[in-house]
Amino acid sequence: MSQVVNDDAMVLRGNLLLNELSNKQFPDADYYQAVKKIDLQELDKIDSAGIAYLALLKSHHPEIIFVGYSDKINVLAKLYGLSFLFK
Repeated sequence: MSQVVNDDAMVLRGNLLLNELSNKQFPDADYYQAVKKIDLQELDKIDSAGIAYLALLKSHHPEIIFVGYSDKINVLAKLYGLSFLFK
């Protein structure tokens, strides 16, 4: 699930997994239109579907920066050739 911190920042919490994405527990990309920064520090688990979701957000909103990402997120992104998400 997500929580707006202020007008342009958001925190993603919980599990960013295929099951949660399939059940629409995270918003569509359009929801992030005004967001400039997404904090990933409070994510408990993430899988390849979660990485794909982050890539989708970045492709729709290139100005978004991800902060607070774990080593696991970084490794998954590198495995899928998506390390540019976190630069």
